[in-house]
Amino acid sequence: MKDFGESETLRGSLGWPLWAKIVVPFVGVIAAIVVIGLFIARDDSKDTTITDLIADRLEASEESASNDASATTTPPQPTAPPATSSDPTTSTSGPPTETNSYLQVLQSLVVTEERPAGYDRDLFRHWVDTDGDGCDARREVLIEESLDPVTVGSGCSLTGGRWLSIYDGVETSDPSKFDVDHMVPLSEAWRSGAVDWNPDTRRAFANDLTDRGTLIAVSASSNRSKGDRDPANWMPPNQGIHCWYAQTWVTVKATWGLTVDAAEQSALTGILTNC
Repeated sequence: MKDFGESETLRGSLGWPLWAKIVVPFVGVIAAIVVIGLFIARDDSKDTTITDLIADRLEASEESASNDASATTTPPQPTAPPATSSDPTTSTSGPPTETNSYLQVLQSLVVTEERPAGYDRDLFRHWVDTDGDGCDARREVLIEESLDPVTVGSGCSLTGGRWLSIYDGVETSDPSKFDVDHMVPLSEAWRSGAVDWNPDTRRAFANDLTDRGTLIAVSASSNRSKGDRDPANWMPPNQGIHCWYAQTWVTVKATWGLTVDAAEQSALTGILTNC
């Protein structure tokens, strides 16, 4: 009979040879280490990907914020439209020039108490298609101020545009979410002299497209926040445009011969002095 020697006598209950008892557990340990290593590597790869994604998002947000700040802190300088000869209340002080500062124009405006009685928004016929091209004044402003080209469809429907609210930095591609703000609100104009205007003058004021500062596309929330308040009671959240806002306000009031009250004049003086 064949003698199997010591290896035969050392087989366990499973009948494995000695070398198998040594090698199999060792291989199992190595396999476990490899699996754990792969799991850790997979987690590390996942963490790196998420970290990179967050970094990309933050970088994109910072770039967007920078672009928004650039767009909202360097607005065009206001330029007033020619005086309306048919309007007897139009101021002769005219728009500011190099020798006629905004402060000087402000000081030339009549300071008096407001006359709020009798105001009705319907007294200012607004959003009129003055040039007969099928688009009213509101849509004309949206077309002009869009950051991207706008496609004008039937009934002056607008598609493809993108708008940035200079008041608060809100951006949208849906024009229905933006209001077109009268820099000097219709109610404020009424209290400041428009009460004495004829219907044609009020209509011209409410649809004035000759000065880009008179009508401006802004977020609905900022326009509702402003309401009919003057600079003594409201200024845009974006402090970077306060000088522009005050200059434009003064320009509109001077062009249309509107008055200011004492608190309004004081607030505007404080802003313009620091510009």
